[in-house]
Amino acid sequence: MGAALSIVILFTISSTIVRVAAVFLEHTGISRDVARVQAMSALSGTGFTTSESELILQTPERRRILVILMITGSVGLASVVATVVVGAFGIKETASGLLLQLTAIITAIAFVRYVLFSSVVDEFICGMAHAWLVKHMAHVPFTVLYQLDADRVIAQHSLAKAPPSNNVEWPGDLTLIGVRSAFNADINPWDGTPLPEGSAMVLAGPRASHHKFAAAHGLTPDTGAH
Repeated sequence: MGAALSIVILFTISSTIVRVAAVFLEHTGISRDVARVQAMSALSGTGFTTSESELILQTPERRRILVILMITGSVGLASVVATVVVGAFGIKETASGLLLQLTAIITAIAFVRYVLFSSVVDEFICGMAHAWLVKHMAHVPFTVLYQLDADRVIAQHSLAKAPPSNNVEWPGDLTLIGVRSAFNADINPWDGTPLPEGSAMVLAGPRASHHKFAAAHGLTPDTGAH
């Protein structure tokens, strides 16, 4: 029973760390699935060598989050905390000791299943992430694919509505690189035809222009994204 308690507590703590870190990464403009995988990779030290890993390293705030995860994983913080918690409960083979451990296991599983991924906790973590990233001027409603210099970036915008076909009417100084549909990961030229739901545009330009474009045409916190 003691081994089972250790494993469950360790899983609970690791899941909580990954959950919080993934939300923070998501608020920097990374998709939710990529953020979760990369947060788990950094914490566990797995280090997936993919193009997604390169994407994570494009901005300083993302690198800062990854460094925290790497340090946490390297010192075995989750394991240490789990050991302390198990030590606090005590491993007793008496009826009361087994009941206490069983209660702890059920509580930990319920926490992961019904609390950690609840909408209330999600809003709380999103609030923390937003406050932290606003402080560091990093909260963005688009995905930064490549940082060209201190101000100019190549970014992907998930569209809430298609912009005018004439890019002269777009806000800011942006260059269209291509469009990516929800059914095809390739980036293709845009001929001005209506874009299907779930499409994205890849643009290059100053960050301020990206923010204006996202506010006018992209998915913002008010249209469905965190």
